Amino acid sequence: MLMRLRTPRAAVDPALAAYLNEQLARVGTLLDQLRRACRDPDLAAERAVLSDLRRQVGADRATVRAAMRRLGAPTDWAVLGAGWASTRATRLLPLLHRLPVLDRIPSAPSTRQDAVQALLELEDLLAGLHRRQVAARVLADAVEVVQAAGDRTDGGEWARAVRELPHRAERQLRAAEDLHRRRAAELLTNPAPAVTP
Repeated sequence: MLMRLRTPRAAVDPALAAYLNEQLARVGTLLDQLRRACRDPDLAAERAVLSDLRRQVGADRATVRAAMRRLGAPTDWAVLGAGWASTRATRLLPLLHRLPVLDRIPSAPSTRQDAVQALLELEDLLAGLHRRQVAARVLADAVEVVQAAGDRTDGGEWARAVRELPHRAERQLRAAEDLHRRRAAELLTNPAPAVTP
């Protein structure tokens, strides 16, 4: 059996490699947010859209990984591990921020509390999707710059997938914004009666 030796790819600029690893960790965080949102009973009506977003973002993470391999950026497992740990630690942070808000809503109409909780959850998700959109543009630009500089990376399917990332991220953000807009409209058009102290 003949083994074909592959020419080792030159490593990418360390600063770009560090940036790509940070973005890979953030995609993992976004996937975790989407996983939680899909399980949230308050967002049951939005579950189909959220599940589709989760599938799309998972595919985008695979594209980022492929681009990193092609560009010669090694995976920094310490960064990914720190991202994973911080995701777990910060799960309590939104709850701590929201407790004062939820305490100000009278306890009787619990559906109102659920509506506020769902709206805040979607806003956290929107922030992650917006960061993802910005980072997708940077990654697509980085691939263009590296290829224009004469790098021998082929411009095959992986490069096309990377160039498509900003458009995909834009559509994902718009889909989540639509969910948020509908939820906000429900909250605003069905006000609960004021409770006098």
